[in-house]
Amino acid sequence: MFQALYSFESHQASASQVGLILGTHYGPLNLELGRYANRISKLYDIDFTERSNKKYKFWDLFFNGWDEGTKFIWQLRPELVEALEKSNLTGDEHFAEELPTGTSESFLEGVKRTITVNSYERNSKARELCVKHWKAICWVCEFDFEKTYGELGKGFIHVHHLLPVSQIGKTYQVDPINDLRPVCPNCHSMLHKRNPTLEIDELKTIIRQTSGKLAEKKAITKADAAFKNYRDGKEPVHDLIDVIKELGLDD
Repeated sequence: MFQALYSFESHQASASQVGLILGTHYGPLNLELGRYANRISKLYDIDFTERSNKKYKFWDLFFNGWDEGTKFIWQLRPELVEALEKSNLTGDEHFAEELPTGTSESFLEGVKRTITVNSYERNSKARELCVKHWKAICWVCEFDFEKTYGELGKGFIHVHHLLPVSQIGKTYQVDPINDLRPVCPNCHSMLHKRNPTLEIDELKTIIRQTSGKLAEKKAITKADAAFKNYRDGKEPVHDLIDVIKELGLDD
């Protein structure tokens, strides 16, 4: 629960968003928080915030909380953020070529910046739900790491957030199935190459166009070589004709 919340911008999200990421609802989460707080209170002297009905706000042991529109926002307390970071239990997933949103723009000379990922792409739970549904196959180029690298590549994939960060409102809730797509690192880099990021269909079109141009160039090079060999007497005419037919240049 803490890890899911940690990965959001400013370590805050609506209670219902956290529930969505964890595959549950606000009610069970709130009950679980109460259990955690009660167990901790048996070991430490804690003054919980009292509600008007004489019950306690157990969640505020871990979070700051406030109403925002129709949603209730939880924000990890700074002490808990620090504890997660020091114990290396943030739950964030970073690949070697990724840099998280908010990374300083000042880099040492020679440091290469490749991908800037937002919190929705780093969220381990959101990633898990996305890959479970769509499989670990690139949505752009259909590359499958397991087929190429075997057991080493099993389950490896990046996750790309479809909605531009600029269009995300304060009350936005990520849907791991509808808002995220698995992509390979190369395609992920290319999607983030432009600002705003490319759409997946745009990148697919670029790949098709580039592949078509390369295929055409190879065909011309092969035809030129075949004609040169024929002209120099190194290749019989029927071989030249076969090459022309193979390349579809006889139409």
